[in-house]
Amino acid sequence: MREPLVSIIIPVYNGSNYLREAIDSALAQTYANLEIIVVNDGSNDNGATEKIALSYENKIRYLSKENGGVSTALNLGIQEMTGEYFSWLSHDDLYYPDKVERQIQALRDNGDMTALVHCAYDLLEEPSKTITHVIHSNTYPMDYLTNSVLPVLQGLIHGCGLLIHKSHFERVGVFDEALVTTQDYDLWFRMMRNQTIVFVPKPLVIGREHAAQRGKTLSSHQTERDQIHIGFMDELTEAEMSAMYGSPYNFYHRMSIFFKAINMEESYRYANRKMQSATVPENLSEELSNLRKYIKGLTSGKADRLAIFCAGQYGLRLIQELRSKLIFVNCFSDNNPAKWGRQFGNVECIPPEELAKDKERTLVIVATQTPNEIVNQLKSTGFPYVVTKRELDGLLVKVPPVKWISALDDIEGLDYSSSEVQALLPKFNQTIFEICKYYEESRGV
Repeated sequence: MREPLVSIIIPVYNGSNYLREAIDSALAQTYANLEIIVVNDGSNDNGATEKIALSYENKIRYLSKENGGVSTALNLGIQEMTGEYFSWLSHDDLYYPDKVERQIQALRDNGDMTALVHCAYDLLEEPSKTITHVIHSNTYPMDYLTNSVLPVLQGLIHGCGLLIHKSHFERVGVFDEALVTTQDYDLWFRMMRNQTIVFVPKPLVIGREHAAQRGKTLSSHQTERDQIHIGFMDELTEAEMSAMYGSPYNFYHRMSIFFKAINMEESYRYANRKMQSATVPENLSEELSNLRKYIKGLTSGKADRLAIFCAGQYGLRLIQELRSKLIFVNCFSDNNPAKWGRQFGNVECIPPEELAKDKERTLVIVATQTPNEIVNQLKSTGFPYVVTKRELDGLLVKVPPVKWISALDDIEGLDYSSSEVQALLPKFNQTIFEICKYYEESRGV
């Protein structure tokens, strides 16, 4: 069987600290038919980067250009590559040895050799050398990960985890060199939309997290990513939104939760406003009631308190998700003492020892990508009711939100933990249910 040529493109700027490791990981691939192209984007480190690249002699192809940004370096590599497939490797990231081989095999298994492949990945935190496994198939169903735009919109793509057939560049073009920090997601959106997507649920890439990374620290990053994501939402059709989350109403809600959790305030407000003007699903009241019954049934009705363990990005997504469906959280808890006493989503985070005082009447939801250790910690200390966010996600994504709650989230300074707001919530909840019930009955639902 013919092995197609794969071009691994390594753009680098002042990369003498990590470049050798990246090149070595490319050379260590179990897939044989490769070309490795290093593109020096005008490094000004007294020749240190160039010296490393040239030391590999004919094992790699070396290109040098004036500094113009990572997009220009990648585009030069694409222009010069002779392979049938493109694989990006940042100079500070690494490939596992079977990266290319597994992705080519995934294409063969799929039957479409021009499909776009992405994969799970690991994150290596510098200088601690801590590795975190990011395996989205543990959190999202496979049909989400193979949807043609959802992985891009939800930030699930690691650019170095892609394998791209050259025909896609001929179809949609290359990286937009006018974009400084979002050129990758701009291209993935244009390229993946309406295409066949394949996901490999094994980490094939190690993404290095370190202080010297340039893109996220630039002042333009926040504005640029807000603008591009608002543009994505405006481009999508109602059919595409419905294919992802059942309806445009649910789509805008899911996007607002995502944006809120990662502090994309402008995008969050835009998605929230779009949801307010979208059509409310007819079965809203029934779905909300079923969700409340389900959560109550997790403890056979014995728990009257709800806590989220882990006050991080996933915890913030979860509290907004629950709140939008009239499920209110009493507190956060976390193993990190720096978070105790702070407000997250206007709800206080308390120490695990304090949470344990009411453990017999508290349902604890663990909201983190790697929940097993914390679940075991809680159960070993006698918490009888512990579930993970992952266990609830499949249901939560199907239940429509109440748009009035999401509208309240848009009010600056609204403090859900204040005694005045807490006193009003039970009455407010009942009013919402009465409105939903009246709405459905008036339509003969």
